[in-house]
Amino acid sequence: MLGLTMLVAVSGCVVAARPTVYVPQPACPEGYYFASGYGCLPLPTGVVVPADGVFAVVNTDGLSLRSCGSTKCGIINSLSAGEQVQVLGQEGGWTHVWAYARGQEGWVSTRYLN
Repeated sequence: MLGLTMLVAVSGCVVAARPTVYVPQPACPEGYYFASGYGCLPLPTGVVVPADGVFAVVNTDGLSLRSCGSTKCGIINSLSAGEQVQVLGQEGGWTHVWAYARGQEGWVSTRYLN
């Protein structure tokens, strides 16, 4: 037992993995969206987010959020693994999403969503 205690004392930390838990976003009033850590924020003008939307989670770091569904389109932002997005539509291998945490609409490659 002394050896284990010494190992923990020398290493300084114990790592324990916890399972990922999906918590649905709270409902926001019409014209608002939920941003983690910020609550309900007003939607930018011109963006329509369906109330009964489908959600997905980004499964890779640095996923490009693009202005259209093609690698030829400009990159609006970069999304992080674990970030939740709302699916607005799909076309080919691309998914049209609303990135809540960033307050931005754009397109991502479908294979990088769970």
